[in-house]
Amino acid sequence: MKDLETIKITDPSGKEIEIKVITVLKKPNEDKSFLLYTFDAEAENVDIYASVIKEENGSYVLDSITEKDDWDIIQKAIKELSE
Repeated sequence: MKDLETIKITDPSGKEIEIKVITVLKKPNEDKSFLLYTFDAEAENVDIYASVIKEENGSYVLDSITEKDDWDIIQKAIKELSE
């Protein structure tokens, strides 16, 4: 995988973790955005994770994706990235 931007996030226990940003997707006609990321961009088979990006109290928070149409957008993007 090409060089990816690294950002630090804080998990619920307060521990800082580095993640590699693959891309940010915006849901059409809505203010909802998704972050596609990985923990190890150097591995031969990279696990891709996805989260909803929410703004809370002036900070960005990664949250679970729960809606089926959101997962459809994510799966389409991952398929396009893998081609």
